[in-house]
Amino acid sequence: MIHSTTHKLPKNFTPLYRMNTILKKFFTDDTMSVLLKQNTPYLRKQWKPGNRETHIGRKKITKHELEDLIDAVYSEVAASDDSFIEIDKRHSKVIQHGTYRIVIVFPPLSDGIEMTIVRPVVFMHFEDYEMSENVKNMLLHEAKWILVSWSPWSWKSTFAQSLAEQYVMQKKVVKTIEAPRDLQVPDEVTQYSFSHGSHDEIRDILLLSRPDYTLYDEVRNVPDFHLFKDLRLTGIGLLWVIHATRAIDSIQRFLGHIEMGVIPQVVDTVVYMDAWQIKEIYQLALRVKVPAGMMSEDLARPVIEVSSFFSQKIMYEIYTYWEQTMVIPLEDIETAQNQKTTWIQAMAKSFVQDYFAQRLDIQHYVTLKWQTVFLYVDDKNKWAIIWKAGEKIQIVEKELWLSVSVRDILDLPIAAIDVKLIDTTNNWCILQFPATRSNRSATILTWNHVEEVKINAQSQAHINQKYLVKKIQKRWFVVLE
Repeated sequence: MIHSTTHKLPKNFTPLYRMNTILKKFFTDDTMSVLLKQNTPYLRKQWKPGNRETHIGRKKITKHELEDLIDAVYSEVAASDDSFIEIDKRHSKVIQHGTYRIVIVFPPLSDGIEMTIVRPVVFMHFEDYEMSENVKNMLLHEAKWILVSWSPWSWKSTFAQSLAEQYVMQKKVVKTIEAPRDLQVPDEVTQYSFSHGSHDEIRDILLLSRPDYTLYDEVRNVPDFHLFKDLRLTGIGLLWVIHATRAIDSIQRFLGHIEMGVIPQVVDTVVYMDAWQIKEIYQLALRVKVPAGMMSEDLARPVIEVSSFFSQKIMYEIYTYWEQTMVIPLEDIETAQNQKTTWIQAMAKSFVQDYFAQRLDIQHYVTLKWQTVFLYVDDKNKWAIIWKAGEKIQIVEKELWLSVSVRDILDLPIAAIDVKLIDTTNNWCILQFPATRSNRSATILTWNHVEEVKINAQSQAHINQKYLVKKIQKRWFVVLE
């Protein structure tokens, strides 16, 4: 797996500009697409490692020049065994001319003749991708229902093509479903097109011919999702490409089109692509459990767990709650629970502090950890509380529902931080704390007295209590954890 965000050209990439055609004059080796429209300069998008650049021609293309170019393309298609007209409607044409996909639109569907030519820039083989042996083994031998996702121009189809090529090398029967047919796959792979056949017709052909794998580029509408389910439940291996901004979004696109409980049976692996990099791999499993964040066992239900192949952690849970289908990131739940725990602990500590402040007239300091209250007093009062007020401690424990541990105030943990006295007079002083302590508070112990001080945005504590200033000036203080 590539973790770097720097995109570099693969060492063994294969350029795809081997065909002689009149269209080559508009292309450079790194051109992905060209837009030609009458009475405007042509627009060319060029691919660079990690980004795309747009270039505009200097000369405008006339209507007559564009019509002549279209006629020349038709002549080349008629003479080529590797070209065909994918869609032939009155005002629009889609042509696959070797590696070039050509979309032509005529008035009145458009406001002028327009031709868009798209071409893949590179073909990558499976071994060109940097991935661990575990990932390779999982993709080639374990996963049977792979969904390749990310946004347009993220090289999803290129990766899918490399997998299809690898399946062919394993002597598997592979077929594709495309609209239009523009994947660059080995001759052993049969390419079907929805432009010339319905979903029902292609479903019947695939169910009767039973290929080992079907590559679908790409899943778009409701019939596509149903076809995906039908093919998978018959045992055909699937490798499908889908547009989604995040890996989890590609799974959510199945919600509402396929029953939730069936989704893990038809999609077990989601490969999340960016450029030619595998950024994440999600795996799906169905469990009956209490969803994360819920407490009662009565709330147990079927839950789809979405786990990261790399970290082996559950990233999302999908389940129904009332009539809604919920997709819950577990990281958000953990954060919320931690915030809730911190808030509860702060409230409990405040309550316990008030409790002892009303009952003790001696200097003391209270901390709370789990189910135990630590009451710190000076050594003299410690033994008086333990031996003379033992029964009272038991009463306190019953009232608080907490155990109470009485300790010497000198046993308080000392913080390992560097605090400097930077300014002082007889009436006030300034302590400089590390920058990480800004806008917080600190607890200072001076012999047997505990005092809390506020730290400002400059990581300074301004102290004006005379009894505290004198002890700080003599360095008779420590900062507590």
